[in-house]
Amino acid sequence: MTTDQQGPQAFGPPPPAYGSQAPAHASPPPPTHVPGPPPTHVPGPPPAYVPGQIPQPVPAGPEFVAFDKTNALVIDGEGVSFDLGGQITDHAWQHITQLHYTAQGTFLRVGITHTAGWFHECVINAKKQQKMIEWLTQLGPVAAYYQAQLANRG
Repeated sequence: MTTDQQGPQAFGPPPPAYGSQAPAHASPPPPTHVPGPPPTHVPGPPPAYVPGQIPQPVPAGPEFVAFDKTNALVIDGEGVSFDLGGQITDHAWQHITQLHYTAQGTFLRVGITHTAGWFHECVINAKKQQKMIEWLTQLGPVAAYYQAQLANRG
């Protein structure tokens, strides 16, 4: 930028003063864009792809979910998952030899025996006997289904 005796060199005309009208020679604002009709098909996100791996369908089967303020468990077609205070462990059915459960007062205790021989369990507080009855009513058929699957695998 060069300066002369009249001050720094400016770029274009000065802006209009506050509150004054725009000069008559000002260009009109650009036309607003009017969107067309929405597309008839919006594709979802692409499926996750791992090279060399064929996606496997999620095994079908009954599900059971129970949780309290610190622990949770899920039993489904993939296996048994325990969340013990934020520490999550997933146990696939091919690594489980037995599925156990029992109620002790308002506490539901669910455990698995791993093919390596160790035992892992999760205890969940139903707080109320009615909730425990609901859980046991749901868990009974689900556990029986997967226990039969484990026995048939033999």
